[in-house]
Amino acid sequence: MGRIRATLALATAPQEAARRHPGVPIHLDQPLDLFPEAGDVLDFADFAKLVDRTATLLAGAGVLPGNRVLIAKRANFDVILLAFACARAGAVPVLTDADAGPAALGLHVRRGEPAAIITDAETEATGAFDEVPHRMPVRLYVGKPGRFGDCVQDQPAGELPALLVPPRDAPQLVTHSSGTTGVPKLVLHSVESFAGHVRPQVNFLRVVRLRGPYLTCVSPVHARAVSGMLTVLATGLPLGFMTNPDPRNAERMLARVRPAIVETMPNAFIRWEETAEQHPELLAQVRMFISSFDAAHPRTIQTLLAAGHPGARYLQAYGQTETGPITIKLHRAGKGCTDGRCVGRPVIGHTKVRVSDELNSKRLGKDQLGLIYGKSAGVIPSYLGQSDELVAGWWSMGDVGVVSSRGCLHLYDRTVDRGSALESLLRAEDQILDGMRQLTEAVLIPMPGGLPVPLVCTRGDRPLDRAAWARATAGLPDLAPPVQCRWEDVPHTATWKVKRLEVASKLASGELIRLDVR
Repeated sequence: MGRIRATLALATAPQEAARRHPGVPIHLDQPLDLFPEAGDVLDFADFAKLVDRTATLLAGAGVLPGNRVLIAKRANFDVILLAFACARAGAVPVLTDADAGPAALGLHVRRGEPAAIITDAETEATGAFDEVPHRMPVRLYVGKPGRFGDCVQDQPAGELPALLVPPRDAPQLVTHSSGTTGVPKLVLHSVESFAGHVRPQVNFLRVVRLRGPYLTCVSPVHARAVSGMLTVLATGLPLGFMTNPDPRNAERMLARVRPAIVETMPNAFIRWEETAEQHPELLAQVRMFISSFDAAHPRTIQTLLAAGHPGARYLQAYGQTETGPITIKLHRAGKGCTDGRCVGRPVIGHTKVRVSDELNSKRLGKDQLGLIYGKSAGVIPSYLGQSDELVAGWWSMGDVGVVSSRGCLHLYDRTVDRGSALESLLRAEDQILDGMRQLTEAVLIPMPGGLPVPLVCTRGDRPLDRAAWARATAGLPDLAPPVQCRWEDVPHTATWKVKRLEVASKLASGELIRLDVR
């Protein structure tokens, strides 16, 4: 099969991109914490130089080839820079959310067994590492020093290994699962499995021949942020990188980058609907909207396409950190399957999908509800410290759905959310959102022994329109009274998905911060 191409490996991609596309710009929504003097505009050559410079500092701090390095700092583009620098030094970056909490970070350190932790003093001051012994492992700080170590920038320069693409089966990157159903799992990507995430993205962009700037707003600790960066480096697209999904920040970056492609998570896109309605000129040149891993709300898709370039398309990908994209759907006005639960078809030549019984021993027929399983070149070799989700050679997606009579996959719910009188919580949420443009979030929280509780957020935190609510929920099984919160007060994952189990716990205990609107 030969070796992986240099453009598809973290250790070699920056230098390869600098050789092929040195002057392509990278626009940031905030300067790097690691090298603030670099400003908020880099190019591919700058990025490669900063990767090498950081890698020598890590080597000087004692990071050795084969070591794992856990990175948990405030969200910024330097998380991506550090991940590539670790790989350049021969180490394996472990990216984890700084806001995951002490229990999760403590577990990640125990399972990841890193030789060093890279963080910042502000993250440490929140108590994020309270369950990690301060003597082990070594701590390196971005920015000002912390209590238990020195700054990355203050390390002596060390020697780097030769610039070579690692073997296919070598560990390349550790990220974590979404954490919507508990403590996030540590997901180990090999060089080959991660190339399986990137290759179809590179091929797709080459087929559609979109050459304009690519604006992305994805958590930098997410596998999608790293695979997206590899895709951009391989294709030479100008990049705009956002870490803050606030609509005002989106408007600023849209005006600055003028992107042809915009990508973020569905729960960020829904917050940008108001921008699309009030400032459509900011999206008028966008030819492709992309969202990953979750089904997007039909209302959101329609709103964005109406504001985008004539003939704009919306690409929705369904998959996981553990698999990469399993199915894709290309939305165009009035074409294809119109069911809001449709997440498309497998990627030809790359993925397979089936709906089966719990043991994956019997494949179910069309329109029969069952568990979703996938196969992909991007499936990871394993988790760290836990068993994998392979069942009879297929990866269990943890979701339920059907393959429709048209052959496309319809996603109904996470397996853990089943049990209410609703056929699909997600379908019911789509109905509510379609009926109330005021809402920026509507999530139905299953409650043990009780009715599902609607958790809602509104534009500008304005009071919920109760008459509109009654109309939007007409025809649905009984629901508990809606609970309104500020978006910022709802527990979210690093990719802004609502942590349903945590919300259910906080609802039961009365800890959830409710918006007092009258």
